[in-house]
Amino acid sequence: MAERPLILLDALLVQPEPTGVGRSILELTRALAARDRGFAFAVLATHPAAFAPLEGAEGWRVIACPGARGGTARKALYTQFRLPALAERLGASLLHSLQFVAPLRLPCPGVVTVHDLAYRRFPGTVEAPRRWYYRALVPATLRRAGLIVTNSQATADDVATQFPAVRERLRVTPFGTPSWVWEQPPGRRQGRGVAGPFLFVGTLEPRKNLPRLLEAFRLFRERAEAGGGAAPPGLTLVGGRGWGDSPLRGPIRALQARGALRLEGYCQPARLWEMYGAARALLFPSLHEGFGFPILEAMAAGLPVLTADRGAMREVAGDAALLVDPDDTEAIAGALARLDRDEALRARLIARGRERARVWSWDRTADATAAVYAELVAAGGPRNEIAVAPLEDRG
Repeated sequence: MAERPLILLDALLVQPEPTGVGRSILELTRALAARDRGFAFAVLATHPAAFAPLEGAEGWRVIACPGARGGTARKALYTQFRLPALAERLGASLLHSLQFVAPLRLPCPGVVTVHDLAYRRFPGTVEAPRRWYYRALVPATLRRAGLIVTNSQATADDVATQFPAVRERLRVTPFGTPSWVWEQPPGRRQGRGVAGPFLFVGTLEPRKNLPRLLEAFRLFRERAEAGGGAAPPGLTLVGGRGWGDSPLRGPIRALQARGALRLEGYCQPARLWEMYGAARALLFPSLHEGFGFPILEAMAAGLPVLTADRGAMREVAGDAALLVDPDDTEAIAGALARLDRDEALRARLIARGRERARVWSWDRTADATAAVYAELVAAGGPRNEIAVAPLEDRG
């Protein structure tokens, strides 16, 4: 039996229809399992089926934790009271809390991933119960964590600014382009859908800046129609409903009545790839993002991208996107007009975007994350001998 440190991965947040944070957890575990890292791993999951790709990976197991299913309160109670006991029972050498909050008492060293600090920087974009939960527990989590990892340099800078005392414990493990895009038929990554609609991808919630985007789109349409010529492109919104979406209903209905807007809802990868392939450009002028997967998905699909000239969005997109001030409705409307009329601009963004999407690699993320584990385990004491066997926590 190999004597290896056991890394416990808190993946309780992953749902059957994962979005940003959930997808990042699935990507990271898959990349870590792609080769031997010198550790054994146990994944704590409320929905174990989401981790089916890990089946058969040597040294990996998925532990079902149905007691953590439910809303924020139930997960919080499980994290603080059941998870430490489980870590001790398993003999874990390290716990990696893959989303924001970790147990305040742990029998082993801890790593925590910070995806963004929207709850502090843009509090009005985060629903009150979650905002209060983060305000109560994130600072304490960061104080106690052995090391803190972030998904981008922009997020690391935010953490260092908001919590200067933890600066020396920050490690950047940049995320990658979602792997599912490279599994699609290559012939569809051609960016041929230039006559299609503009596309937005993301949960319909305040942080995504949809009120300004919809107003900018309305202005763009009115000006294009007044100028004559070809009919301007429409807009398709892809994403599930989020909290605080009620201010969107009026503008959405008005644009739908004019045949200018379509709601698609949450899309599985295959359907989302079809949407990218049929679109004219991706519109992603969020107020704040920790990373921004749709930017890279669209680039991989050969689609021009408009995104915000700030934070992680600027970091991820580089010079391969049309950058705008997300607070400036007129600037967004003007950028839509450029994307509609300027074929040379679209061609340039498509070419740069394909190259940019290749830069962001989950192999790199996994290597950097494993290095964090090695750093902390080496400082945390002797290795634990563990047996890789099925285990289920019925808490």
